[in-house]
Amino acid sequence: MSSMISRRALLRNGFNAGAGLVVFSQFPEGRPILAASANSQRTAERFQPAYKRLDAFIAQHMHETGAPGMSVALADRNGLLRTSEYGFADLKAGVKVGPQTLFEIGSISKSFVSIAILSVADEGKIDLHKPVIEYLPWLKIESKYAPFTTHHLLTHTAGLSAVPLLMRVAPTTLTTGSEPGSRFLYSNIGYVLLGFLLEAIDRRPFPEVLHKRVLEPLGMTASAPVITNAIKERLAIGYGPLHEDRPFPLRGKLAEAPWLEVPEAAGSVAATAGDMVAYLQLLLNRGAGPRGRVISEKSFQLLVKPVVKASFRGEDASYGYGLWINDGSNRTLVRHTGGMVAFSSAMYADLTDGFAAFASVNANLRGYRPVAVTRYALDLLNAASRNQELPALPASQPTPASIKNAADYAGTFNAPDGKKLVLIAHGDKLILQHGRQRIVLEQAGRDRFIVKHPDFDLFTLGFGRDKDVVVEAFHGPDWWANERYSGPKFFEYPKEWDTLTGRYRSDSPWYGSSRLFVRKGRLILDDQQFLIPLEPGVFRPQGDINAAERITFDTLVNGKAMHLNFSGIDFYRTFTP
Repeated sequence: MSSMISRRALLRNGFNAGAGLVVFSQFPEGRPILAASANSQRTAERFQPAYKRLDAFIAQHMHETGAPGMSVALADRNGLLRTSEYGFADLKAGVKVGPQTLFEIGSISKSFVSIAILSVADEGKIDLHKPVIEYLPWLKIESKYAPFTTHHLLTHTAGLSAVPLLMRVAPTTLTTGSEPGSRFLYSNIGYVLLGFLLEAIDRRPFPEVLHKRVLEPLGMTASAPVITNAIKERLAIGYGPLHEDRPFPLRGKLAEAPWLEVPEAAGSVAATAGDMVAYLQLLLNRGAGPRGRVISEKSFQLLVKPVVKASFRGEDASYGYGLWINDGSNRTLVRHTGGMVAFSSAMYADLTDGFAAFASVNANLRGYRPVAVTRYALDLLNAASRNQELPALPASQPTPASIKNAADYAGTFNAPDGKKLVLIAHGDKLILQHGRQRIVLEQAGRDRFIVKHPDFDLFTLGFGRDKDVVVEAFHGPDWWANERYSGPKFFEYPKEWDTLTGRYRSDSPWYGSSRLFVRKGRLILDDQQFLIPLEPGVFRPQGDINAAERITFDTLVNGKAMHLNFSGIDFYRTFTP
């Protein structure tokens, strides 16, 4: 896990047991195909070369990532430019993605919630800077800071936890870890509270609020405000890693993900590509959809006003109301992504040049979002609109087995118990000598690698550096050092930590399972997150995260803790490794 603990980080660990019986390692027909498309006649000829190049890139992209199916929408201020569908909605049945196939758009739903809130504000029914607890008197907040407001929830600056997203956590006691407005910390539970807030103010259920205030005015008649069993037959089948509890390699084996309803306002919308055109048009026309204004110009300015610095996938950006915003160099770009148990989405809208793109894939590919597709689509549309040469097809991504700095890791590493780890660099390949086998490693991040062998499949193989020189290696609780390592080699730790180590599982597909172990005298969750002890059975994650996050253990049976609670999310011990 990264130092930023969140539902997104936990989602990397997978989803709960219940995947479909059929395993998919490649597309039934080898490469993804364009299944359907609909073009606006007013622009078809002008943009046709751009569409053709985009189709070629998507075919390449889906082949490289292993995405089963994709739905894409392109729009300008006048509405539809093109919708296109690729690949399969159901791999087992061979059903292709079609114009009426629903995709879960994930956290792009947050801007729908923001628009609904601003619609209520346009009617004078809510003060965005009034404490939320005055609208939700049942809310239980433990805090030493000032009360947070609707504005703080919309901008992820309320100081709430980054971990929980389930509705059942909302009525429990929530804790804030920073002064409202002082810092950005992505918080799904904050948007869950906004769903309850809309219900309280509008005096009707959240799905009805979102339908009446956003979907209906936009004419999004094929879409759903919440994901329920009623729309299951219209949704693409969602996929995820076959093995939910271990690192997932590029183009790893997929299985059908478990089905679940999603009533939480943080990510509840399911939509078709055609309907998403109307949403994109609202963004490009500053609050006006194809049927007229949904929110006022004043409210739209609030929607896209940069409020707090918040990087977007490593890029400099700010966050407004449910949107990431880049507002500089005489250009305003708004973006968001969405990650679900079995769907991955991205949205880009260039408010200056007047083009927008949306893409969604029916799979959870561990952190993947189709941002490369939406970004390239905008680049193509902008070039075509100016009669400029189209940008070249992006280069194929290097294979994960190609490691340019393989020599950095080569050598022999020794464990305190005498066991050895031998790595060999052969050109751009990094090879583990394991017994009589030579295993080619695959890159899984900076200084981290996937080892495709049963002895190494539960964790990545990682390396530590001293002054940028590799000096140690680790895999789960195991640790080795090479001749350049100069630190201690034996470590003490409180023996009561042995009662905590092991594997824990949540009953929610959002969180899957987590493993806890001791390495180098430190208690570590999911291979990367160090825990800091506060009192017996109570820890906080190390790093620049919400100070209110807590991990607690209880219920000892035969000398082992049976229950782990991570900021309101319950995990229970399982006896599998």
